[in-house]
Amino acid sequence: MTQLWIQFNFFLFLAVFVATLVRNLNFNTVLVGLTYLVPLVPLGLTPENADRFLIVSFCNLIFGTIEVVVFMLTVRPGDIPFDGEHVKQLFGHTLPIVTALIGLSFVGRATEVPVSSIELIGIALLFICGSVLRIVAIYQAGASAFKFDIVFRSEQKLKTDQLYGLMRHPSYTAMMIVILAYAVTAHSWIAGSAGMLVAWAGFQYRIHHEEQALADRFGEEYRAYRACTGMWLPLRRL
Repeated sequence: MTQLWIQFNFFLFLAVFVATLVRNLNFNTVLVGLTYLVPLVPLGLTPENADRFLIVSFCNLIFGTIEVVVFMLTVRPGDIPFDGEHVKQLFGHTLPIVTALIGLSFVGRATEVPVSSIELIGIALLFICGSVLRIVAIYQAGASAFKFDIVFRSEQKLKTDQLYGLMRHPSYTAMMIVILAYAVTAHSWIAGSAGMLVAWAGFQYRIHHEEQALADRFGEEYRAYRACTGMWLPLRRL
C-alpha cells in the first residue's frame, strides 16, 4: 500500500506540474516543479524507510502543488530578464533553497529510523502551519507584489498591513517552517542543521537585495515601515 501511495503521489504531481507548464511555461515554474518532482521519484523504497519516504512523498506532493500553482498564476513574461541580477539571485537565493529542499528530502526518505507518534505530530504541525502561512502571505501580498525575481510592476504598492504589518517577509518565514518539517523528517542533527542553514542563507541573500530594491522604489515610506516591523518574526515597534 505504501508503494502504491508513493507511485500515485509521483504521477499526480507530475500531472499537476505538466498542467501548470501548459498554462504558463516559464523558467521559474520549471525549476520549482523539478525541485519537488525529483524526490518524488518512486525508487529506493524499502520496508525500513517506508514511513519517512511516504512522509516526504506527501509533503512534496502538497507543497510542490502549492508552489507550482502559485508561480503559474503570478509569473508574467517580463518577470524573468535573465540578466546579471537574475543570475546572481539564481545562485545566491534560489539554488541554496533548492539544494536544502532536495537534500533534506533525499536524506529523509532514505532514513530507516522509525517515526514516533510525537515526531509525526511535530512534522505534521510544522508542515501544516508553514503551508497555510505561505498561502495566506502570498494571497495577502497579491499577484502584483509576489514574484520570484526582484522586479516591480506599475500597479504595485507597498504592502504594510495584515501579516505584513507584523513582519516584513511572512512568506519566507512560512517556507522556513516547512523546511524545518523536512529537517525533522530527516532525523539527523547534522543534515537538518545544514539544510536549515543553507536555506536561511539563501533567504537572507534575497532579503538583503529585495529590501534594497524596495527602499530605492518606495523611499522613506519603506524605510519607516522597515524600522517598525520584524524581518522574520512578528514584531511591531512604535
